[in-house]
Amino acid sequence: MKIVKVKNLYKSYGSNKVLKDVSFEIEEGEIVGIVGPNGTGKTTLLEILMTLRKYDEGEVEVLGATLPEKADFVRSQIGVIFQEGGMYAYIKVKEALDLFASFYSLGKDRIDEIVEEFELHQYLNVKFHKLSGGWKQRCLLAIAFLHNPKLIFLDEPTTGLDPKATQILWNKIKGIKDDNRTILLTTHSMEEIDQYCDRVIILKDGMIVADDNPENLKMKLDKRYFNEVYFSYVEGV
Repeated sequence: MKIVKVKNLYKSYGSNKVLKDVSFEIEEGEIVGIVGPNGTGKTTLLEILMTLRKYDEGEVEVLGATLPEKADFVRSQIGVIFQEGGMYAYIKVKEALDLFASFYSLGKDRIDEIVEEFELHQYLNVKFHKLSGGWKQRCLLAIAFLHNPKLIFLDEPTTGLDPKATQILWNKIKGIKDDNRTILLTTHSMEEIDQYCDRVIILKDGMIVADDNPENLKMKLDKRYFNEVYFSYVEGV
């Protein structure tokens, strides 16, 4: 099943053409990374898919729904984690879960399931700003997953985390993927792309310059590490 379909997408801000003829599809159950230099359109592309921004030309379909016409439906079906999440600093973990559950009319049983799945018991009465970076991200992932979204967007999910916290978070992400959820993420870590992503889309100057499995791209360019592949595409080295 195609979870995302993008065809001939264009987006400009005034005279600045941010996305130029972008086309790709994402299958159900994939982990897909979007990478590229700053200013190349990654954030704009994600914002369009998350219904936060309209595009100029092209066709965009998410979870079988056309955007922007069916944006409300798409919003109800996706989970989103931004960097730091925009979470209230002084809200307790339990209060945050209760708050976001109320947005989807979810009951205590679902909250209890999430607490169990993400092992949040000992942190329920801890204020968000008191959590470590790893536990903040785990809490945000739990909140994003409360309503069983079919598609989850992760914006730099491991930025600022130590190696242990990064590994724990990726174990959780992979567990969600194993449940046939689809994950679309941005990251500056080429190692994470290489190790965890089923596919990577590389953007340069608003256009897709590569879209394939990381291993296939390494073989195609005869490179040992994915960061070498990345620099070959974006810097021509």
